[in-house]
Amino acid sequence: MSLCIAVNNPSNFVIIAGDGRTIKGSQVVSNNHQKLTRLTEHISIFISGVQSYCEVLRFRIACKVNEQTTIDEVAKIVQSESKVIHDEFIGICPMFYELNPKGAALATVVAFFDTKKKESGFIEYCHSDGFLPHFTKISKMTARGLRQEDVIDYLPKHFNPSESIQSILGAFNHIESLDGRVGGTIAVHVISEDGIDEYVQEMKT
Repeated sequence: MSLCIAVNNPSNFVIIAGDGRTIKGSQVVSNNHQKLTRLTEHISIFISGVQSYCEVLRFRIACKVNEQTTIDEVAKIVQSESKVIHDEFIGICPMFYELNPKGAALATVVAFFDTKKKESGFIEYCHSDGFLPHFTKISKMTARGLRQEDVIDYLPKHFNPSESIQSILGAFNHIESLDGRVGGTIAVHVISEDGIDEYVQEMKT
């Protein structure tokens, strides 16, 4: 599991960011694992959870998406592939949610700018409702993963619209100070009509 933060500025841009730390037991396996991926020039996806299944999901989605794929089509592809892979995982690990009641085998957020409709937003998915795509196109902040409630409490109080990226990085820094499972390389994608601007920040450990 990891942490993803998304902030939407309607019709202008959406920011999606995720950390690169992966953990096995209590040990840090990697600080720069790629969980945030550019799917097209205007769509990025963040996937975390059980890492080997995340990689399969990332690969399958990427194989079915190209620059002509609409965001509505992407939403359906992510839902369909997530259900298949999640069912495969539960078939092998049927006790996962009993042992991890607050966990998620797959945690996915898609961020986008629809150039035809001139609107930005993000889509959230959860296993509990069959990975139905939940679109957000209004002004909103969200967090998925470790310490997500702490992010939702912290970020609105410390968010500076003129320094959006730094505000989000500050939230990651705050969460890392509370929970060492979050951290490493923070990848940030700012998605607008002009495309995706990518930023990388190494967090203090």
